Amino acid sequence: MVNGPRHAPDPGPEDDGAGSAGGGPVFAAEGVDLHQLERIGRWFARIVRGGELILLEGPLGAGKTALVRAIARGLEVTDPVRSPSFTIANVYRGRRLTVNHLDLYRLELILDEDVLALEEYVSPDAVTLVEWPEAGRERLGQADYAVRLEHETADTRRLEVIAGTGDAAARWNSAAEAEA
Repeated sequence: MVNGPRHAPDPGPEDDGAGSAGGGPVFAAEGVDLHQLERIGRWFARIVRGGELILLEGPLGAGKTALVRAIARGLEVTDPVRSPSFTIANVYRGRRLTVNHLDLYRLELILDEDVLALEEYVSPDAVTLVEWPEAGRERLGQADYAVRLEHETADTRRLEVIAGTGDAAARWNSAAEAEA
């Protein structure tokens, strides 16, 4: 069984790659509503320790920014979290970690010399959450987690969390075992 937050929907089927050196799927759920997305975000806030890069993938309106808000709340960010679609990046200070929130949706309109600093957002004292990461993958480096969100209905989503490294998978699974 793929491990996940105790209060989230029932997880999906086991994946043999979950604990491998390259990571793999660690959580999958269907029927995820905003309340459950909030719990999943707070789960992420508990397991991050700084330096993580989390990629958020999915169509418009799938819940990427809502998940960022939930993670930020879990890290005790008090400022309102807004989508950085037009500013590319917003930085929020939490009690434990800084939240670097990037939205690369419009990045293809920016010249290469303007995006060279993307990798500077990934730092040991922050968790970096990137919506629409495709344009910046090479500059950002290895992701610790990728979250894929898809529409099911107007109110629910399908969500999958993939650990990008064996260490990230181990941290997710250790936290899930501690919750059980």
